[in-house]
Amino acid sequence: DSHLIHKVIVNGKAYIADVAFGVSFQIWEPMELVSGKDQHQEAGVFRVLDKGDKWVLEKTSRKTKVLNPDFAKSSLVKRQETTAIYCFTLEPREVEHFYEANNTLQTDPKSLFMNKSIVSLQTATGFRALVGWTYSEVTFKPEEGVDVFDLRNIEDEEKEQVLLEKFDIKLQKKLQLVSNKTCYSL
Repeated sequence: DSHLIHKVIVNGKAYIADVAFGVSFQIWEPMELVSGKDQHQEAGVFRVLDKGDKWVLEKTSRKTKVLNPDFAKSSLVKRQETTAIYCFTLEPREVEHFYEANNTLQTDPKSLFMNKSIVSLQTATGFRALVGWTYSEVTFKPEEGVDVFDLRNIEDEEKEQVLLEKFDIKLQKKLQLVSNKTCYSL
């Protein structure tokens, strides 16, 4: 109950639309709300599964090609072929329903978002992400059956430049990146 998706009806067919999950788990197009149907998108093959009281969104990834050997075994690179991304119901909700969960995500010391600095941006062929001090550019290559991961650690003095050049973000104050041991995958 911390993530909002939309159910839309187009020409009598139900779809889900989600523009906010990010990185390699971002669906790029609305998904037809049909249980078990493989839906090919730039980021991989997505499907929704009707489990009765809830639906599950999952993704099957392509093989990964990691360009920087220092990151060949990085926990940032998702290795599982099929991953459950999140569960949802079709019960309509008002925005107030999400206030408590979102407050917890933004304030609980155990929350991923309190333990990692995360910036991500979808590009025409993949995405860019800055997670803690690790900068990533991922290019989806469905025609080759591979996703190319270009990862590198940035120095403290590079962060403002990376944010400006790669994400078009100009900070008013100095940023202190956070990269605690909390697990996170691209």
